[in-house]
Amino acid sequence: MSDMVQSTTEEFGLRLTQALEASPHAPPTPHGRLSWLKRELEKHGTKVSVNTVHKWCHGASRPREDNVRALSRLLKVDEVWLALGRKPVESPKHSADSAAKAKGAVLMLAGLIEVAGGRVTFPSEGEGTPHLWANLNSEQFGVIVVTPQSREGSQVSFVVPEPVGPHKVLAVVSEPGSMQVQVVDLTDVQRQSFGGFSVVSLETRNGGKFKAPDQRNLLAPVGSVAELAA
Repeated sequence: MSDMVQSTTEEFGLRLTQALEASPHAPPTPHGRLSWLKRELEKHGTKVSVNTVHKWCHGASRPREDNVRALSRLLKVDEVWLALGRKPVESPKHSADSAAKAKGAVLMLAGLIEVAGGRVTFPSEGEGTPHLWANLNSEQFGVIVVTPQSREGSQVSFVVPEPVGPHKVLAVVSEPGSMQVQVVDLTDVQRQSFGGFSVVSLETRNGGKFKAPDQRNLLAPVGSVAELAA
């Protein structure tokens, strides 16, 4: 094995271990995690041995592409990040489309706040997060605005720039081609951190609500702009 291949294989093992540690469903301690991962993969049709899983996690070997996909789905992490260590949104077209959607979401949320009587200011270009500062009902707060990064069946995921700090994290969600838009407060939802960004994975439910892995109650969209200052 060349030094470069060995290095990338070891880095994959570190990312897989990190994803395992961040998973709310995996055992909380290292003991039993590999057996758990083997069992869960087999439940979803991927047959592997504990020894193989051990090699993946310790950077001794790298899974095939279909197994990487199975791992990413099981652990609810981005496949591109798990496979290559790169932040999601890779192709120039995808990047441009995502940037346009993100900008539109920020402007839409800013408009809603101002229509409700609030005031909005934007950070200087290059400052990063938050995407906007809001002054609403005598409360001032920063807002990080995210849009769906991926959708697969009932699963929807969001990429959140880190660090979040004291700011609110608000997701703007709409169905393609629909005028109906939901704003979902993700501030207190558990995020899987990957250094420089984190991922929030939700399951859509009836009535426009969402299920977060770490919360018993369903997440409902924000009912009014005034709730943002609560």
